[in-house]
Amino acid sequence: MTDPDPRPADAPSTSTADPDHEPSSAASRRTLMTALATVVALLVGIGLAMVISTMVRSDDAAAAAPAEDSAAVGLTQDMIHHHEQGVEMSTIVLENGTDPQVRDLAVQILAVQSNEIGHMEAWLTAWGYPHAGTDTSMAWMGHGAAGSGHEAHEGHGAHTGSALPSSPAASPAAGAESPAMPGMATESEMERLRALRGPEADIYFVQLMLRHHEGGLPMMDHAMNPDNVSEGDVRELATEMRETQDAEIALMETMLAERNAQPLPMN
Repeated sequence: MTDPDPRPADAPSTSTADPDHEPSSAASRRTLMTALATVVALLVGIGLAMVISTMVRSDDAAAAAPAEDSAAVGLTQDMIHHHEQGVEMSTIVLENGTDPQVRDLAVQILAVQSNEIGHMEAWLTAWGYPHAGTDTSMAWMGHGAAGSGHEAHEGHGAHTGSALPSSPAASPAAGAESPAMPGMATESEMERLRALRGPEADIYFVQLMLRHHEGGLPMMDHAMNPDNVSEGDVRELATEMRETQDAEIALMETMLAERNAQPLPMN
């Protein structure tokens, strides 16, 4: 006679919970922390390399430093400020957004622009200049942020012939405060991005970042010209920025079209 199975038919399962079915908020937070850990590790390595490089070349760099009112210094100081907002926007959408494609873009921007900030800060330190400029933004291009900056690059409405966004939520309010530089988000726009969640946060991030990228193009174009900037490293970085942002602009235009959203007009 065969002994009966000692395990009761209705015995409770001792298996652990399936990690694939954990709450979406926990999975999202884990993905965010993984992305941020990767970026932090990357930046630590970059930072160490730049510190060593700066220490080795600081004496030579100081001797050959460009003038304080030069385009090389102006680009680095203004672009640090410009990039810092891009990094902040990317960090916000990684916390509040849910779209995997948008999150991938935000991680890419966060890593690339943090790296570029590090390069520019290292140059300014070696040249003996502060990381923040004391002059009017974009004065090194022959104009301030207001007026001429908008004429240099008028954004999507100008080069596509498209009308302003039809959705009131996609447009800055009439009479809103002016940005620090063309394309940058105003404080009220940043507050709105911080408050949004889910798909609304994803779309608004792409709208703001597309305009942000477009607003920075004239600075890159000016610095790429050897008639304006004699420092080869600075021209090379400006060229790399332009190539990267051209690709990201094309991607964001596609992302907005796929989500039935309109780009923002240049501010």
